[in-house]
Amino acid sequence: MLDVNSIGTFLDHAYRSYFTQARGHWVFRGHSDINYNLLPSVGRGLHTSKSREKYEQSLFDIFQREAHGFLATVPANEWEWLSIAQHHGLPTRLLDWTHNPLVALYFAVEANSGSDGQIFALQALTKAAESVRTASPFSIASPVKYYPNIVTSRIRAQEGLFVACASVEVPLDQALRSDWRIESLRVPANRKAHLRYELFRLGVHASSLFPDVDGLASRIRWQHTISSPFEEHPASMTARAAGKV
Repeated sequence: MLDVNSIGTFLDHAYRSYFTQARGHWVFRGHSDINYNLLPSVGRGLHTSKSREKYEQSLFDIFQREAHGFLATVPANEWEWLSIAQHHGLPTRLLDWTHNPLVALYFAVEANSGSDGQIFALQALTKAAESVRTASPFSIASPVKYYPNIVTSRIRAQEGLFVACASVEVPLDQALRSDWRIESLRVPANRKAHLRYELFRLGVHASSLFPDVDGLASRIRWQHTISSPFEEHPASMTARAAGKV
């Protein structure tokens, strides 16, 4: 497993391994803790329903019934309803992915500073066929790559798409289709702060990926807790001037 110690290392690997194919053939996802599984949110955690299937259906039915009054446009089908539900934090069978590897790197470094992070690169050449998208997302037999028709500002900013999981309690990397493959890269915990600052200087940060007031506030709050890792600290500068280093 490759360690991502710098953006240069990461991009060099991307140039050789991912960018040789058309955009979208490889998509990316970042986890801030290497121990997190590739499980959709509806497949994680406890619930009070009789089964995971009933839990998922109850969540979706209630959301679909009660969200109408809050939406400017009513989703046209279950796939669009699922996308909106995912966007607003409801547990679903969708996993968020991005076309931009630097976006995945941001999510691998932005939290859990004491844990190694992980980046997944998924080679999935084709998106969901029309026959799949006209059927129910709850009846798919294998995972599918899905581009929603309702595109939010967040999906646009993050160059996002979804993978709909067929088995919500089985990690995606253990339930891949025969024509998909996946690889992972480790982000060492002790490089997270440095990498996050590099991304910030390249324009990849909370307010670029979450283009709203919450994202702006998050970036400003973080920005006032960090200093450039490229700048020398006063003590080391004094020592250098005195010829001690």
